[in-house]
Formats: sequence, structure tokens, C-alpha cells
Amino acid sequence: MVQMKNKEKDCWVALGLIAVATSIGLAAYGRHALVDPVLQTRWSIGVEYLRDMGLGLLVMTLIRNAWVSRKCQQWPERLLVLGIVLFSGVLFLESINPDGLEQSLFRLAPPVGGVLLIASWLWILMQFLTKRSSVLT
Repeated sequence: MVQMKNKEKDCWVALGLIAVATSIGLAAYGRHALVDPVLQTRWSIGVEYLRDMGLGLLVMTLIRNAWVSRKCQQWPERLLVLGIVLFSGVLFLESINPDGLEQSLFRLAPPVGGVLLIASWLWILMQFLTKRSSVLT
């Protein structure tokens, strides 16, 4: 079980680094390929959240390794990744095809993703406050 949790932590670090690296390429694409300023702004918001939450995933992993009990499930990280996909992913899709998603249920994904992002940070906070690791105490 410990082996699986370590692999999952490694996965979060890798995903965080991939998100940051990908955000750089996507920022360049949005700046040069999108001509509509409204679409560029929407794209930029997606890029910012992808980058920031990718860094956040690294921070969550550090918090978990340093202060949170190893017994705590890694749900905050899972919610964060799902929130990134729903929030940034749909903003990217809307920027590429603004009319295609307007009438679909995908238009609800960014608010749901945003709620998941908030929930993930509050959840790791609760784990930090209530499940202190005995390693550093």
C-alpha cells in the first residue's frame, strides 16, 4: 500500500511539472494563433490556472510529504487535477471553438472545475490541520 501511495505522489509531481511546461507552450500558441482579443483573454485565463495549479500540485505534494499523515488519502490532489481539466480544458476548447460549446453542458464545466479547485485546497488545509505527521512533531 505504501508503494502505491509513493507512486501516486510521484504521479502528482510529474503532472504538476507537465502542467507548468505545457502552460508555456499554450501561452505562446494563444498569443500567436488567436487573433480575437476576447478569445486570447479566455485562453490566457486557462493558461494561468493551468500553470498556477500545476505549481499548486507540487506544493500539495510537499505539504503532504512534510506535514500530513501518510494515512490521509490523496483526494485533494485528485480533485485539483480534475478541477484543472474542467476549468482550463474547457476554457481552451471555448477559445478554439467559441460557438461549439455555447449550447452544450460543457459550459458548466469551468464553474464546476473552479469549485473543485477551491475544495481541493480546503481539503488539504483540513488534512494539514487535523492529521499532523508524527515525523516532524
